[in-house]
Amino acid sequence: MAVSALTLQEQLVPTSPRTSQRLNHRMLFDGMQEGSVTASTASTAGPLFDEMPRPRSGMGASHGRAPRSGEKTASAAILALAHASKHAEVAELFCRLQMDGVPISKFMLPSVLKACARLRDSRMLRAMHVLVIKCALCQHVVVGTALVSAYIDFGLMDDAGKAFAEMDEPNMVSWSVIIGGYVHSCRWDEAWDAFSAMQRAEMHALAVSLGFERNTTVWNCLIDMYSKCGDMDNCRSVFETMVDRDQVSWNTIIASYVRLGLCEEALDMVMQMQESGFTVDRFTLGSGVAACAHLADIDNGRAFHGYLIRRALDTDAIRGSALVDMYGKCGLTELARVVFNRMDERNYVSWDALLSGYVENGQVDLALSIFRQMESANIKANQHTFVNLLKLCGNRKYTEYGRQIHAHAIKAIHQMNVVLETELIDMYAKCGCIEVARLLFLRMNERNMISWNALLSGYVGDGQPAASISIYRQMEQASIRPDQYTLAGLLSLCWYQGHLRYGKQIHAHLIKTGYETNVVLQTLLVHMYIRCRQWRDAENVCSMIQERNLYVHDAFSKVYGDGYFISRDEFHCVTL
Repeated sequence: MAVSALTLQEQLVPTSPRTSQRLNHRMLFDGMQEGSVTASTASTAGPLFDEMPRPRSGMGASHGRAPRSGEKTASAAILALAHASKHAEVAELFCRLQMDGVPISKFMLPSVLKACARLRDSRMLRAMHVLVIKCALCQHVVVGTALVSAYIDFGLMDDAGKAFAEMDEPNMVSWSVIIGGYVHSCRWDEAWDAFSAMQRAEMHALAVSLGFERNTTVWNCLIDMYSKCGDMDNCRSVFETMVDRDQVSWNTIIASYVRLGLCEEALDMVMQMQESGFTVDRFTLGSGVAACAHLADIDNGRAFHGYLIRRALDTDAIRGSALVDMYGKCGLTELARVVFNRMDERNYVSWDALLSGYVENGQVDLALSIFRQMESANIKANQHTFVNLLKLCGNRKYTEYGRQIHAHAIKAIHQMNVVLETELIDMYAKCGCIEVARLLFLRMNERNMISWNALLSGYVGDGQPAASISIYRQMEQASIRPDQYTLAGLLSLCWYQGHLRYGKQIHAHLIKTGYETNVVLQTLLVHMYIRCRQWRDAENVCSMIQERNLYVHDAFSKVYGDGYFISRDEFHCVTL
């Protein structure tokens, strides 16, 4: 005959002077501060449970051994209460069990985590997260999924994502929970990324289950798949666990490092490849030159160039374009032009690489000359070409060039994308044509964070604090977060013009978004408060600054005077 949850509870928690009074579970968690829980905070938040009495035999999680009879009974009681939706009783019973020193079981934790969500008790949930960390159960798929689900119920998707990342092998339920959470929060990009990651994990698991561990071709495809999805950790893991590697394996992992911007690692892999007995081929050389271009590494770039010349590959369209790009990014545009002129065949990529080199080095006339030559050679300019050219015109001196490029773009491009439209806004804003920038912004079909920041930076640069704050508020309403550079611009404007009210509003935003510890923004806040003669506020910000540099020393001297210096080892001022 089944034992009722109440009977089980009475058996587990006998009436005694110590437990005869009803226990309020919130008392155990009232000391828990709001904030994200990570492994690094477990040591500080953990005392919530550390203060409870421990059994003589020692207390801990039971995941490493078979549960004892008492633990089974405790888990059964909690499960029975949870099944009956008596969540307050679940929390109360769990707290009583903790006080009585009953070891924690992975079977009871999901029910307790669910109770936290149903009771809307975020402090208890964070305390439970600490307990899960201390018991090393974050990796457990059932406990981890319950933790993710609880955070989602509170709308804490960032915490849910961190808890999900701690699981070793999430299952279909885990993936469904996190994807559903992102969808419910209208975080479409993260939802799609999670869905794609789930598909990759399933494909990888299928390859293993079908016995393809020794199939080099399948493993090479997995490396390429993870790379194209931006997952370098799994990309590297697949490569390192390969039983047999071939030339394609090495070229794929090197190309993956370059694609994801890890170019120093790519060059290291080229060395390891040769040490493993494989030879450098044209694909390796192409990736190597691209890595040198990203790093502006002219020494290794020249070495690769010499290797290409000896192999008669330097005039090839693909390798030649990579060399042109490399020399352009290293500031050697004359050598880039020499390589370009030697090429047997030139395509759009070749022309664009040369044009980009002139743009990056600020050579306006040469860049425009190349653009005209492209048109004469019937090389059709695309949106990227115009974006490149517009970067040259972010100066009042070149406003007319910018207008002409805009006119060319209207004729050549049927529908401009958000990148080109944003570059136009940025160009007109920097040229002082802020109204034109605003009109272009209003006509955009799609806007992103960069678009908003471009317009906001334009108003900041034009010295319009009221309009800048208005744009900033519209960004907040559209759930667009200004980056630290835009916020720095806003604070600089408030500093130079002495706008205390606007400056305090931005300071409040920094605290709300977690930017208040950014040393650049902190320094600007100090200067703004000093300009507005708010000495106490300036001193309060100074007390929070942890990093030390010349700008910080300058800010401190303005607050504390020349009679103070900052100790290198201490974060306070000392009187001379």
